[in-house]
Amino acid sequence: MKTPYTNSKLHKKIEAKREYLNQRIADDVERYGGEVIDSEEMRSAFEQTHHRWSTVGEHTIRVTVSSVMICYVLKKLHIKVNVPAVVVASLCHDLGMLGRYEKFSSGKECSREHPKESVAVARELVSDLPEKTEDIIERHMWPMGQAKAPNSIEGIVVSVADKYNAVKDLVKGSEVNHTGVKNYVHEKGKKIQQHIHEKQLR
Repeated sequence: MKTPYTNSKLHKKIEAKREYLNQRIADDVERYGGEVIDSEEMRSAFEQTHHRWSTVGEHTIRVTVSSVMICYVLKKLHIKVNVPAVVVASLCHDLGMLGRYEKFSSGKECSREHPKESVAVARELVSDLPEKTEDIIERHMWPMGQAKAPNSIEGIVVSVADKYNAVKDLVKGSEVNHTGVKNYVHEKGKKIQQHIHEKQLR
């Protein structure tokens, strides 16, 4: 009798690699973005709607996970990339959008101004915020509106991850159905939300 694929060595090897990758991403996000993850702003991000079907927090986690995954691929290609800068910028890139209906008079103004607001929030949350990270956050809206183009490989990573996930948010909704990374990203977002909740209870 043929061994079911789910019991095969190949399947187990793939699952083990996936678990390793999940843990590696979680560790990097916690190591480099702990100050942001533990913040009141991040908690609030899961309460504000974004891209119609999602929240700022859900979108932020998806962008962060996607950005870190891209970094791993670039490193395999021997392309140097600053993972800490990518993690912090990804986690902070839309936090300036919180309270958008009080801060901005229109969606157009929000789109144009929230990157600068996000830099201001990042400066409050992260001690000694590097200039490179500020640039990534401020330029992440490119090529939309009046945003300047990214001036680093890290900026391109975050901008691409942001657009990719924004499209998924709008087209597929917050569950990001029928995509190859749906379950991975959804589970990672749930784990990080749980981590935030557990830290607040301590």
